[in-house]
Amino acid sequence: GPVGEFDYQADGKFILDNEPQTGTRFNMIAGGTGITPCMQIAAEILRHPSDPTQISLIFAAREEGDLLMRSTLDEWAAHFPNKFKVHYILSDSWPKDWKYSTGFVDKKLFEEQLYPAGDDVWNLMCGPPIMIDRGCSPNLKALGHAKERLFSF
Repeated sequence: GPVGEFDYQADGKFILDNEPQTGTRFNMIAGGTGITPCMQIAAEILRHPSDPTQISLIFAAREEGDLLMRSTLDEWAAHFPNKFKVHYILSDSWPKDWKYSTGFVDKKLFEEQLYPAGDDVWNLMCGPPIMIDRGCSPNLKALGHAKERLFSF
C-alpha cells in the first residue's frame, strides 16, 4: 500500500492520511528496523492505562541479535498481558532452544498470532518492501483483512 501519514491520538483514535479513524485492535508486523514506528505507537498506547486498544506484534529479523529493543518488548508483554503480545520470527539462523517461529512471515503465522479481521482491526506494517508486498499484504487479504485496513510505513 502507499506509505502515508499515521498519527495515533488516544483511545484507539488516529488520523490516517488526514482521515480520522478508530480501531480497538492493531496487528503490527515489523521487519528489522521497521520496529521503530511500531514501537512508537505501542508506547503511546501503553503509556495510558485507560487506553483499551490491544496490540499483537510480529517482529521478523534475520537472526536473534537483530531483534532490536527485544528486552523492552518482552517487558511490555509481561506488564500488559491483556493489551500487548509479541511474537518473533527469524529467517537466517536461530538458537537451538528458540521457542518462536523461523522462516518468513506467512498466512499460518498470521492466523495463529494476529487478531482476526474485523471493522475495528487495523494492520500496520513496516519493513523491507519484499516482506510487505509478498509476505504481509497477500496473506492478510487472504485472511479477510480489507485493503483499507492495511497500512505500511
